[in-house]
Amino acid sequence: MDSIAEQQRQAYEDMERLEQAVVDLMLQKLTKHRYRLIREQKISNLLDQIQARSKLITELNLDESGLRAKEMHMMGTGFDSFYAQLDKVRAHHRRNPELSVQPPELDYIKYTRNPEEADEKRRVLEARLRDTTNVENVEIDDTELETFVSEGDMDKLETMFSGDERFGRYVDLNEQHKLYINLRGTSTISYVEYLNVCTRFGDIPAAAKDNLYVEYLRSLAAYFESYFARSMPLFDLPKAQREADEAFEKEWAERKENEMDVELFCEPCQRTFEKETTYKAHMSSRKHQKTVDRLAKSTCAKTESRVDHAKRIARLEHKVQCYVRALGSKLSDTRANVQRRQALTEDERMHELHDVDEIEYSDDADTAHAYNPLNLPLGWDGKPIPFWLYKLHGLSITFSCEICGNSVYRGRSAYERHFQEPRHASNMRRLGIPNTRQFHGVASISEALELWARVDAEKKAEDVDNDTFEEYEDAEGNVFSKKTYFDLKRQGLI
Repeated sequence: MDSIAEQQRQAYEDMERLEQAVVDLMLQKLTKHRYRLIREQKISNLLDQIQARSKLITELNLDESGLRAKEMHMMGTGFDSFYAQLDKVRAHHRRNPELSVQPPELDYIKYTRNPEEADEKRRVLEARLRDTTNVENVEIDDTELETFVSEGDMDKLETMFSGDERFGRYVDLNEQHKLYINLRGTSTISYVEYLNVCTRFGDIPAAAKDNLYVEYLRSLAAYFESYFARSMPLFDLPKAQREADEAFEKEWAERKENEMDVELFCEPCQRTFEKETTYKAHMSSRKHQKTVDRLAKSTCAKTESRVDHAKRIARLEHKVQCYVRALGSKLSDTRANVQRRQALTEDERMHELHDVDEIEYSDDADTAHAYNPLNLPLGWDGKPIPFWLYKLHGLSITFSCEICGNSVYRGRSAYERHFQEPRHASNMRRLGIPNTRQFHGVASISEALELWARVDAEKKAEDVDNDTFEEYEDAEGNVFSKKTYFDLKRQGLI
């Protein structure tokens, strides 16, 4: 076992090498999004190792066991301890004469190599290998092309994000959208509309902020915390949480509580009421009395006070809003991406999912975002489309389809195209209506049902009137309807 002084020296040396590795990674100019994300994850791991070395040095300096002081005392008495340790080192190498020692610099040299440059060199060498004239003179040395990006890092990145997140470029709030539309006091809105109102907690009435609403807020906070860890590894989440808590406590101390919300809150049932008449009717209801009796029988049952309930909800709302501010333009970028994908055909969407898209960043990509004051949809290059093209395709006009869950479509072409898509056809089958051509353009459920009832009635009337439409002629040339002809023939009159 190494001496305590040697452990400290080794820890200081490792810290210097780790810091240099962080500097080497930060100086690399990368244009591909995946490489940038892996670099941030590597830097986060290196910083964790630096903190671990610093903690070890601090513990050794505290010297709670007293071994460091004893070792320092032995060093000051003479060279006896030094030669004793030297004999141990020589004896170790005599027992292991073939022991190889690898310089520690080789473990950190990969952080100085640019993965994009290594990929380009590998492509050039592979092209030369395919040339039969140079196949004997060219060999690919993988050790020289080894960078901080490994195959395991790329495989891990594939499973880290969902398809809608696109490797951390956008957020995926589909699960939270389902929870939102099931809350009390909210209406059924599309996913694009939800991205606009997901942080407008004031639009939700106070009576609807029950335990289900608390679970919705916790789901939002948990997703954003997970998203920070996956797509923004260098984001200091504990610091952001501390600052959010401090700001909330300060605001809560200065804010006057809403007397109506506090007064009309039922502690046993954990419900808030808007009207006093509804609150009084609930307090005298049988359901409330059963809840009170059940809580009275339970020895460990504890009900949350009215102020604590309101404070817990306000704290979660404040935390989520702080997370959204830290995300920057992620929500707006996600909304623009969803609208852009709605304008694509089914084949284009499938091609985009299977395509390995690598967005290249310009030199100014780190400091500025695309200027989009008109909130125009994004094109294939991730930039807003021209305004004349926006007006040409009629994307300024939005259409909604009640049959598809009030989905909003930009432009007439996207709206007309969605009538042929599987989603609309499936919703029509749920209503018991065939998705035929005559129902295209009908987006209201009531209008579709009314039209189907009229079409069905006309079809039945047509089947009944077939006897009237067919005509028969007797031997004398008299023309009768089908029914009259067979009646007269049965009677023997013709």
